[in-house]
Amino acid sequence: MSLLARIRYGGFARQVVVLSSGTALGQLILVAATPLLTRLYSPLEMGIFGLFSSFLGVASVAVCWRLEMGIVSATSRTEAARLLLLSVLVCIPTSVALGALLAVMIDSDVMSFGLLPSWVVAAGCLALVATGVFGALRYWHVGQQQFRVVSKATVAQAIGRVAASVGLGVAGLGWSGLLFGELLGRLLGITRLWQRARNAVAAELRHGGRHRLRSSLSRAWQYPVVVLPSSLIDAAAAALPLPVIATLFGAPSAGLFALVWRVASVPSTLIGASVADVFHAHAVDAHVRGGPELRQLLLRTMRRLAVLATGIYLPLCLLAPWAFGWAFGEQWRASGWLMAVLLPMWWTGAVVSPVSRLLIVVGRPALKLVFDLLYLVPPIAALYLLQGRGLPMAMLGYGLAASSAYLVFGALLFRVASAEGLRPPSAVTSAS
Repeated sequence: MSLLARIRYGGFARQVVVLSSGTALGQLILVAATPLLTRLYSPLEMGIFGLFSSFLGVASVAVCWRLEMGIVSATSRTEAARLLLLSVLVCIPTSVALGALLAVMIDSDVMSFGLLPSWVVAAGCLALVATGVFGALRYWHVGQQQFRVVSKATVAQAIGRVAASVGLGVAGLGWSGLLFGELLGRLLGITRLWQRARNAVAAELRHGGRHRLRSSLSRAWQYPVVVLPSSLIDAAAAALPLPVIATLFGAPSAGLFALVWRVASVPSTLIGASVADVFHAHAVDAHVRGGPELRQLLLRTMRRLAVLATGIYLPLCLLAPWAFGWAFGEQWRASGWLMAVLLPMWWTGAVVSPVSRLLIVVGRPALKLVFDLLYLVPPIAALYLLQGRGLPMAMLGYGLAASSAYLVFGALLFRVASAEGLRPPSAVTSAS
């Protein structure tokens, strides 16, 4: 590696540490509170809350039409400010429309959503607006490489979410305590991010930016038209297993899976979100410079992700069948076996998912649809095909199908990065 490349990657690594430190602290707070939460809330209550979370997991992807992702790749601060404003403007009516969809799902009892009361719709709309605004502001700071600000906001969210969930659980509010804790967590952090961004954003919009929103939207057409459908399929693939399990095996089984997902998402969030944001910012620079730098960045990042994933998930999954009952209570012991059988999925996802934004950087986001369909259809089909053999066997089939999809996607990303390295720098620069 050249001296210049070492300096650049050293900056990459430092920025990952800065961004991941806040994510790590936030996740540690959630981990520390989980044994208490599992003693305050039953598998049934976790399962009902999991239905609400699964809806938010998919709906929050659509709330800003994926315009917020364009903020990082914007060609100027003015363009980034316009996309930030557009993201905030569209998230409010979109949240209302998605809330109406949730109401229909509850009324029709689609995939066990009838277990949710009707008042959840209002909470869902508010949570979606908060998610959209926070996400847009987060991407603004990532684009400006202000990772420390994002890190502090992430910690504030975790503290609010845990404090509210524990306090309301002690008060005996049932599963709604988890819901209001989630809502508070999504609201916190917005103020901090906005205070740091508002002067710069306002200054850029005063320079004629506000009157050119339509042109900015037309240039960002690929995000709602191409990236959004792909992201929705991706989010649906992650969120669908819980309501499917609730339908096939009952809400308590869905609660067991919800705990597994909660524990497994701690390292994946720590690794994935932090590395993905920093990788995105540096991949834009590597793509503009052309040559083999983008492929080298991809390979270096994936190698380090593989080491991290092995060091975290291998011992975690091997110990889970014996540790879960002790850590979370006897009623949660079965979750440990579910955690173990899903080891291939956790590992491959941690290695491949954080670098998936490479397709956005090179202007080929439609290729992600290949992975999204592989990650959605075969794993969910495995749950239905193996339901007669019990939950553990069905989860094993689901995990193997999902890990196979990640392996195919990793190979696709490598081929794309290699092909981009063969293009002359002038062509890469003009394409970006």
